[in-house]
Amino acid sequence: MRLQRQNRRKSHGPKTQPVILFVVGDHTFAISASAVTEIQSTQEMKPIASQMFRYGKVHHTITRDGRRYWVVDANIHFAMMPTHSSRLLMLAESPVAVKVDAIVRMAEIGTLVPLPQSFKGDERNWYVGLTLLEGGVVPVVNPASFLSRFDMEALEKTSPVYEVSAAAVGVTA
Repeated sequence: MRLQRQNRRKSHGPKTQPVILFVVGDHTFAISASAVTEIQSTQEMKPIASQMFRYGKVHHTITRDGRRYWVVDANIHFAMMPTHSSRLLMLAESPVAVKVDAIVRMAEIGTLVPLPQSFKGDERNWYVGLTLLEGGVVPVVNPASFLSRFDMEALEKTSPVYEVSAAAVGVTA
């Protein structure tokens, strides 16, 4: 009986959400852990040969488990100065990988505060809200903001992937 009361009490407690804290430049951001399938290094990225100016934040792709991901440079996405990125956040709901400087750690957030009215323009789409962690305010990133379906379709049309056969490069079995 006592165990049941403890479980019931736990279920009424504040709900928390696991997030991944990552760094771009001097800024820390959070993204829902469920929005990320894996974290990779940038070593396997492949440059895109042709690039439309409108999609200037996508310069690379990466293939994981037979799936191509468009690599979005977080510096360009968040309108920040270039930095040295070393990690990729592979998103779960779309073929997008986000190039970031470093992963800080996992954390639990309990409160997501709506964006204040001072956030205008693109920022209203970039973030789902703000949270307080370790005495600082951390923006919680909207994973859908990195590339829209329209953007991905346009990238597919302008940057097709060409398969190169072994015969075309002179390799014999």
